[in-house]
Amino acid sequence: MNNICKHPFNSIQVQNTGEIYCCCCFWTDFYSFGNIFEQSFDEIWNGDKAKEFRKQFIENNYKYCKLDVCDPAYENITPSYTAPYPKRIEFSYDRHCNVRCIFCRNEKNKEEEEYNRQKEKRIEDNFDKIFTPIIQNAELVELNSAGELFASKHSVEILKKIININPDIKFGIISNGILFTKETTQKLGLEDRLDYAIISIHASTEKTYNKLVERGNFKAVTENVKYLSSLKKQGKINALQLNFVVTALNYKEMKDFVKFAKEMDGTAFFINYHRQIQSDELEKDLDVTLDTHPKHNELVKILTDPIFKDEHCFINDYLKNLKPVKLSLIQRIKNLLKK
Repeated sequence: MNNICKHPFNSIQVQNTGEIYCCCCFWTDFYSFGNIFEQSFDEIWNGDKAKEFRKQFIENNYKYCKLDVCDPAYENITPSYTAPYPKRIEFSYDRHCNVRCIFCRNEKNKEEEEYNRQKEKRIEDNFDKIFTPIIQNAELVELNSAGELFASKHSVEILKKIININPDIKFGIISNGILFTKETTQKLGLEDRLDYAIISIHASTEKTYNKLVERGNFKAVTENVKYLSSLKKQGKINALQLNFVVTALNYKEMKDFVKFAKEMDGTAFFINYHRQIQSDELEKDLDVTLDTHPKHNELVKILTDPIFKDEHCFINDYLKNLKPVKLSLIQRIKNLLKK
């Protein structure tokens, strides 16, 4: 038995282009196992590219992974270059969203929307033929890390199709939480099919939330998290994860966020900011983890609080390994003037 990241052996991520990855395409540098519109799934899942990827993991070589943003999901598994059908499927391509987080995306233009719609239609038209055997063998489907499931007609229809194919399937839902209501959950038949819920909040107060999430609704999110918390406490879902991307705008609320997660019987999940769409100047302002940021040392000091060792808290390795920076007298004066 070996301690190896499990994803290349039991998971896939589906993109609307038909490309198949073992997990997040961004974090594996777009290493595709193949294209579902050009090859059979058997040819993809146990083809040469998949075998090469697994070979590197078996040899403890994660050269295809961006370990600065991804913590491998290690498990003791029997190493093999081939694998049975994946137990976990992630559909991660539908970018429809009802909000705009300032560190996540720009506004979409009509050309992009039309392009994505064409790709989605191809998925819809071929869904039963291509994905039925995969879903029949799966145990869990994750929706939707690329956008907002409940804001998308396409993703909701995909969810319904999946339930029709495999009524026993469980779901992991990634959401901003605004539309993740009790009524919607029950209407879609999700209440008894949820394995986990991941809600992106990024703040402990409405004021800070509104700085980070345009068109958001902090009160709706917190109310819906309380509903999901009730399911967790009833044993109806296994995990409730509350996401918090650390920036210069919200880092002072990290401790309160852990307290809130604990009240909800969930996990405060802290990850470092990493640039997606911002200008160089905005990145310098937002990324408090940079050792050149005037608030860097203050963040490092906050992270020494024992609360971040609580069982209801997860902090990725990047944040754990931050070190204070020795500042010059001039820089210390400048920082004080900025307060």
